[in-house]
Amino acid sequence: MNFGRGSLSVIVIAALTALALSACKKVSRGAPNLGPHPEDASADSGASPLLDVIARAENARRARDIGPERTTSHDVTIRRRSAQALSRIADAESLEGLAALLGDEDMETVTWAAYGLGYACKGHEDAHVKMLAARAATLGSGSALRKPLAASSQRGISELDPRIGIARAIGKCNAVALSESILVSWLKADGWDEAAALGLGDLATRRHRLGEDAMTALLDAASASREKPLDMAFYALSRVDAGDPFAQRVVETARSALGRPSDARILAIKTLGRAGVADAAADLANVVTDAAFAPAERAEAVRALGSLGAAGQSAAADTLARLMPDKDPVAIQSLSGFNVLYTLIDALGSDPPKKVDPALGVLARIAVPADRSPALELRFAELRCKAALALSRGASDTDLLRKCDDESSEVSERTRLAALVRNPLTRERKSAFVALSKSTHLRVREAAVEAIADHLELGETGAAILANALGSNKAGLVAMAAEVLDTHPDRAFVLAESEKRAALDPRALPPTANPKEELSPLVDKALAAALAAHWPEDRFETRIGLIEAAASVRHASAKDAAIRACTGPNAIVREAAQKALRSLGESVAPCHALPREPSEIGATLTRPLRIVLTTSNGELGVTLEPALSPVTAAHIAALARAGFYKGIVVHRVVPGFVVQFGDPDGDGYGGSGTPVRCETAPVAFAPLDVGLALTGRDTGSSQLFVTLSRTPQLDGEYTRVGKADGNWASVVEGDIIVDTRVEE
Repeated sequence: MNFGRGSLSVIVIAALTALALSACKKVSRGAPNLGPHPEDASADSGASPLLDVIARAENARRARDIGPERTTSHDVTIRRRSAQALSRIADAESLEGLAALLGDEDMETVTWAAYGLGYACKGHEDAHVKMLAARAATLGSGSALRKPLAASSQRGISELDPRIGIARAIGKCNAVALSESILVSWLKADGWDEAAALGLGDLATRRHRLGEDAMTALLDAASASREKPLDMAFYALSRVDAGDPFAQRVVETARSALGRPSDARILAIKTLGRAGVADAAADLANVVTDAAFAPAERAEAVRALGSLGAAGQSAAADTLARLMPDKDPVAIQSLSGFNVLYTLIDALGSDPPKKVDPALGVLARIAVPADRSPALELRFAELRCKAALALSRGASDTDLLRKCDDESSEVSERTRLAALVRNPLTRERKSAFVALSKSTHLRVREAAVEAIADHLELGETGAAILANALGSNKAGLVAMAAEVLDTHPDRAFVLAESEKRAALDPRALPPTANPKEELSPLVDKALAAALAAHWPEDRFETRIGLIEAAASVRHASAKDAAIRACTGPNAIVREAAQKALRSLGESVAPCHALPREPSEIGATLTRPLRIVLTTSNGELGVTLEPALSPVTAAHIAALARAGFYKGIVVHRVVPGFVVQFGDPDGDGYGGSGTPVRCETAPVAFAPLDVGLALTGRDTGSSQLFVTLSRTPQLDGEYTRVGKADGNWASVVEGDIIVDTRVEE
């Protein structure tokens, strides 16, 4: 791949910085504020009513309510909260206030303002980047670097850093050559290298490529020849395809990082897989089998093997054989964790190398230990069925598949469905598919509906299954059917009744090459009912999916449904409604919400609170931290106190990445019924941090995720609400939260 060089030199950047600096100087208040944080010193006595106004403005997403009198207040608490609120609103009306606050002498205020300007960059990319670079120039570098923030005893606030806030805002602005050139120059500056690496990672995430100068600078920064290699450089390197000019050097640099334990080492492992060089497979295989690496790193190494094609599959096969010393289930259980074994089998692909068959055969027939528990039964059933699926190589009726678990279990049905959909669904396979589409297990039904997108041969049978799903009261099943309709509307169209009548009429003209089709009457009726149904406010994916599906199939109710959604309280839903109206040929103005007083006001948590989760596999903990997310923390605490999480299933586990739970339906589409506004912040997601799951801005409800590794791509994108404790790496999908206890 050919990488273009950045068009701006460091000298030009410096000139732009000096030019833009005057704007920041106009709003500067003199010497930097390094005094105590408000948590340690009380604010002015008159601050409380103003703080309440700011809180209401933030929750209502009304930037105009935070006027100049707040952004220029002599009280640093007011300015900090104004910057925080405006950064979370981040709309056109927020920009003037954010620009003013970027010039503040208080570094916490500057950090929030930079974060907001990065989030609201669209349409202002170059202007925002120049403004941010100008402010950065006043912070200095090396020994002259200004102290980022006053000390704080609260985790979260103490992590706020204006360098990182500014650099990541520049990366997220994606001003193409300008952003990249500035960040590359900072990568070489004392005190700015890690911030620049994070900014380049954010830029790479958006662009999927970097120029030659950036690639070279990142590799130099991460080189083992440096006195202190910068492992965070692998964030950007793991988000781009290296291409021929850099691939081998990328592999060599990432390989050298494997001996340096750190939270960022997992990013070097990701980089080895992304580089696409076959000889990296041996390094990744060694990571999988080396107990010195954390479970998250081993799982990531397995996934990286799966991305290396035949070489990766072969290495995965050898690795699985190495991890299988005998048929003793206790020995297998203690090898490397079930999630690593699951991921390793998945990495073999749909046609594994024959040499792995003996190891798969052992796993497909492995018995559960005598002292089994339901949690252990679940893990071994998943292991047997994954191995049986790999051995089936597309066959759907093998003895191993049928016997990997009780045929009526979710694990068994999900596995047999996965085998069925690998080939055309005709005759016996079609009958088996239809039977599974009526499963009592919700996620099996959803998987069957999802498969319709890839199986045009189902014809009217597929349309009937879609109609049945749309008629469900399960939000996730409806959302999945709506997604198929939106992306593959042809799956809902059937031969028109007039064509069917003509085919039976001997006097009719011969059929044409393109017979007339119409929306299936079953789908038409079911979609109309689903659009008219009252879905809980936090079923965002269902509501948006139905609007988009109705527009795609030109349903008679599409326009009215979109118009109703156009005045809803959530911006993501309004955007979908506006897009749908335009696709229907309507000329519409931007959708705006009707005024509504937010319910979150006053509902805040003021101190950390720990929730103990007793699961089917042991005890785990979550400590809610309200410093940056008081409303969200209070919301989750209230749910826990009410017993909401009792009986909840862990519905998503991505080994080495996240564990997610909090949906009563157990499929990831549901919640408590009440949404909560985002309280995102420019802080990191480190291992065992807890975040609020989203499907878009302000769409959180009750689903939480626990990160299993350093995940910089999540920073600032999700509300970080706390810290977890316990062995979360051992959790698997299907584990149940049996009980909860709140430690007041």
